[in-house]
Amino acid sequence: MTASAEVAVELNGVAKIYGPVRVLNVEELALLSGQVVALVGENGAGKSTLMGSLAGTVKPDLGRIRIAGTDVPLGSPAASAAAGVAMVSQEFPLVGQMSVGENLFLGTPPPGTRAGLVNFAAMHRAAQQLLDELGLDIASRQRLDSLSVAQRQLIEIAKAWRRSPLLLILDEPTSALGPVEAGLVLSLARKHAAAGGVVLFVGHRLDEVLDVCDRIVVLRNGEKVADLPREGATEQLLIKHMVGAELSGEHAAHPDQTGPVVLQAAGLTADGLGPLDLQVRAGEIVGVAGLMGSGRSRLLHTIFGAQPATGGSMELGGRPYRPRSAKSGVDAGITLVAEDRKQQSLLPDAPIRWNVSLTLLPKLARFGYLKPRRERAMAGQVVAEYRVRCQSAEQPIRALSGGNQQRAVFARAMATSPRLLLLDEPTRGVDVGAKAEIYRLIEEATAAGTAVLVASSELEELMHLCSRIVVLAHGRAAATFDRPQFSKEAIIGAAAASPSTQPERAHLITEGVR
Repeated sequence: MTASAEVAVELNGVAKIYGPVRVLNVEELALLSGQVVALVGENGAGKSTLMGSLAGTVKPDLGRIRIAGTDVPLGSPAASAAAGVAMVSQEFPLVGQMSVGENLFLGTPPPGTRAGLVNFAAMHRAAQQLLDELGLDIASRQRLDSLSVAQRQLIEIAKAWRRSPLLLILDEPTSALGPVEAGLVLSLARKHAAAGGVVLFVGHRLDEVLDVCDRIVVLRNGEKVADLPREGATEQLLIKHMVGAELSGEHAAHPDQTGPVVLQAAGLTADGLGPLDLQVRAGEIVGVAGLMGSGRSRLLHTIFGAQPATGGSMELGGRPYRPRSAKSGVDAGITLVAEDRKQQSLLPDAPIRWNVSLTLLPKLARFGYLKPRRERAMAGQVVAEYRVRCQSAEQPIRALSGGNQQRAVFARAMATSPRLLLLDEPTRGVDVGAKAEIYRLIEEATAAGTAVLVASSELEELMHLCSRIVVLAHGRAAATFDRPQFSKEAIIGAAAASPSTQPERAHLITEGVR
């Protein structure tokens, strides 16, 4: 930032009240052109309400928002967009049945449109040019629902980037991405600020926050409690402001002695996966790393039974295991915490009670009939034990923050006492306090003899939790590292070492990751 930087966005006395609770109360906040400003805080701190107020999707009850010196009508997405606000949310408001190119131009006439008629060839050319400029290996004509969660995240960012906004709001933009793709997004944020825009970067990965941002604004209980320059800020200082105290150090258990083999895979193949050999023992946490599209999620889905295996063999507890569906996995004592909780794990309009009891229904039924009283009691116990913040278990789960939704999903998984726990991005969208709790629960599960296979785009997470990390590249095991061999450079290097993609990946590693 230079001394000539101007105020691009101003908030004065912005407040939002739900019933007796004031969920946001920001007296003053100024975002300057040329800055990347981080917004951090625990789940429920008011970050989503503040972002929604700027984007017009939430109407504050009090206050004023000025963009480029002009007051913007509150609660109007159209007015905010016209003032130069673009928001990339975690929810991906995209249309799965449409192509990537069509999604990039949703809400605006594509190039070549005449008299309301779309020139699809011109649209796809423009879309592909944008994708190529951003370094995204995605085709404009692909159907959106054929893309992974990580790819959809990148499309949502490209959609916002296309509008050349004054204020670019990035809500957990790297939560679904591996280190290489995350580095690309961080470089785009810096590029936007360098061009005179302002970026509001909302994230839980504090190392990224400290790397990319010029300022860090901390919210707690809806109020701004700190506004810090990057210089001198540390992760521990940010955590102290976020939670009001220092968190105790996290100590992952890495036992030297593990139990018998729980899962044994030999020559396992599936669509986009393998052949691959894998072994996970009772009480062991094995990590799965890899770049976007490497097959991390496919491996977990194949083991669970949600994706059919096409070859090879698996054994569970020393016995042949050939899942025909996800039910086969559940019946065998396997639980999966999926990457995309909204699409794969939740009944959004159903109460929390239904969502946490889904996998426990056989235990709650008698002679085939569900006992509602037992279900309510169990749900209340699970919600309390796993600290899901809610008014009651009867609330629709969509009313919870993303972090509390993830707590509920994790609570449901742990309540089944699985013999094999499959975790796909288990702390995506979760604040530092909840992340520490999830780590503790994983370690408690392994202490009880559960075998854990965890896929994550956060290398720090894998290096903290795991005794071994298997690195996938194009569906195959490129390398395996034991704990004494762990290093980010070695893991990224193994994930990127493919003859067909080496030049492109090498460029992204050097340019996008510090």
